[in-house]
Formats: sequence, structure tokens, C-alpha cells
Amino acid sequence: MPCNLKPSSRCRKTRGRIALLFALISLALTALPTTSFAGTDTAGNVLATEVDSNPSGVESDLYWAGQNLNLDDASIGRDIIAAGESLSIRDCTVGGAVRLAARAIDISKTAIDGSVTVAGQHVVLNTGSTANCFYAMGETVALRGSAKSAALAGSTVTIDGIVDGDVEVWADKLILGKNAHITGTVNAHVSEDPERAAGAEVGALKIDRTENESAATTVNDIIGGIVAAALSTCFIALLLELVFPRATASAAGMLHQRPTPLWMSGLLGTVAIVPAVLLLIISIAGLSLAGALMCAVIGVALVSTAFAGCAIARMVGHNQNRYAMAAVGGVIAGALTGLPLVGGFISGVAFVFMLGYIIQIIWRNARVKPQQPANTPGLPTA
Repeated sequence: MPCNLKPSSRCRKTRGRIALLFALISLALTALPTTSFAGTDTAGNVLATEVDSNPSGVESDLYWAGQNLNLDDASIGRDIIAAGESLSIRDCTVGGAVRLAARAIDISKTAIDGSVTVAGQHVVLNTGSTANCFYAMGETVALRGSAKSAALAGSTVTIDGIVDGDVEVWADKLILGKNAHITGTVNAHVSEDPERAAGAEVGALKIDRTENESAATTVNDIIGGIVAAALSTCFIALLLELVFPRATASAAGMLHQRPTPLWMSGLLGTVAIVPAVLLLIISIAGLSLAGALMCAVIGVALVSTAFAGCAIARMVGHNQNRYAMAAVGGVIAGALTGLPLVGGFISGVAFVFMLGYIIQIIWRNARVKPQQPANTPGLPTA
């Protein structure tokens, strides 16, 4: 892994590899502990479990999995890829990279030519260890050895070693120990000011405070969101009342006179949307219909809150000015959807309401048959 990546690129690569390593944990803790084996392929790669937990030498890569694994005084020609409960590498030489995932990881007195990418609960690159780059994520992360660059993320990150380059840190708490010697810049994204011991040497320290927003800021954001939702929904409600006045009046009357069929139709229609789209997609001839159905659903979702607020307001204030009631209903409905926690539920209820109304209108029109005039007079004869 190159060490001159930009912080954002480095972070993406680190997170991607960490996700892969956590997948290896699941493999190690489920399938592999039930079997003990070791094998070497023709390329010199070794795959071993904890029964063979201390190979003295590996020509190429070492793949290692189990519960408690210890590698002591060994020479690995290329990479180490390991997953388990507890991993310890001590007094070793590694010609490639080290990629580990475990609850506890301790790398000490080990020379690593490549990069170290690790994920766990407690992670440490201990004293006497050297690596090209050190990428680590965990609850507690410590760098006490030396590396050319580092990207560290955790609740508590400790740097008490040598970094001949830049360091990226994402943590609640950063501790710079007395043995810290960093020639580059430490970009610290932290919740509190770093603890810096006397003797710590840092080329430059840039702090980006990431503490939780204050209560006042949070309240202001919530209020701003509610106001924006109320105004936008009010505008849509007025537009609906202007263009489709009969629809809003009909929905208000249906809600007042026949609420049960309205809500039941909406609920059943909502549940049936996904299987209906899937069935249409499966049938090649129905792809266009599936696309049309999805567009219709999206359209209903976009205006359902305004439509429901307008209809309910017209039902309550049926003797009042319809535009005024539409505006009031839109404001109230929009404000409710902007509330935290319950806003999504309110939006869902509005969607069910509008979908139920549409289904009821379609059903009603389908049942209406052309009325034949009674006693139609016959044509006069000559």
C-alpha cells in the first residue's frame, strides 16, 4: 500500500480492508476452529490453524486462523493474513504486509517491510516493531514502534513511538506520549484536546474538533428543518387545491364517510407494491409496467403529505375558504413530518392515505356501469 495517499483516499482504503478483515473473523470463529490442519502449497504459501500456531519459517504468505494465535521468532517471506480471538506476533521478520483482525492484537519487536492493516478491540504496534505504514481501527489503538505514516481510528489513540511522516487520527481521545517523535503533521479529528506529554515532538498538530453538537445547535437545526418542511408542504398543498380541487374534496368526504375502506385499501396497496413490481420485472413484457408503477409510487410519495394535510383540513373546516384550509393543512402536515423520530411515521401514514384514496377511486369507477335509459321509445314507422 502506498504511503503517500491523500487522507480521504487512505481512509477509504483502510476501511475497505478492515471490512474484509472482519469477515475473516467470522470465518475463523465459526468454520475453522472445528478443524485443525496445516498445509503448504507449491508456491510456498502456508495455511495453518492454532494447532500449528508457530511455524518457524514461511517462504511466501502465511494464512492463519483460530482462537488464540502466537507467532514467535519466525521469518515470513511475504504477507501475513490472520484472524482470531487474540493475535500476537513477536520477534519476527515479515517481508510483505500484515493484515490482522482480532479482539486483541499485539505486534512487538517485529520488522515488517510492508504495511500493517489491523482491526480489533485492543490494537498495539509495540516497542521495537517497524513498519512501512500502520493502519489501525479499534477501541484502543497504540503506536509505540515506528512507521513512515499512520492512519489510526479508535476511542482512545496513543502515539508513543516514531512516525517519519504524517498521521491521520480519528478518535475521542488522542494521547501523545513522551517518546512520540513525528516529523510530519498530525491531523487529529478528536472530541477533546489531545494530551501531550513533555518530550513529545510533533512537526505540526492540526486539530479538528468533532465533539457532539451543542443542544442549542441541535435545536436550531431541528426547528429549521421543521420550518422548511412546513413551507414546502404548504406550497404543494396550495398547488394541489388549485389544480385538483375535486380530488381533495372527494378525499375529505371519503375520510369522513368511509374511513375503513380507505385505510384498508391503502395498507393492502402498500404491502402489495414490492411483490407487484418484482412480478412485473420477472415477466419481460412487464418491465415497462414495472417502471411506470415505480414512477407512480414515487409521485404519490412526493405529494402524499401535502395531499393528506389538505384533505384533512378541508374535512375539518369544510365551511371555510378552501385555499386557507389547504395552507393550514399543508403547514401542519409538513411540520409533523419534520419532527424527529415520528416524522417518518407521519409520512408513511400520509402515503397510505393517498394510496388508499387512489385505489378506492379506481375501484369505484370500475364498478360503475353505463346506465341504459328505461322505456326507450321505438323509432316511428313510416
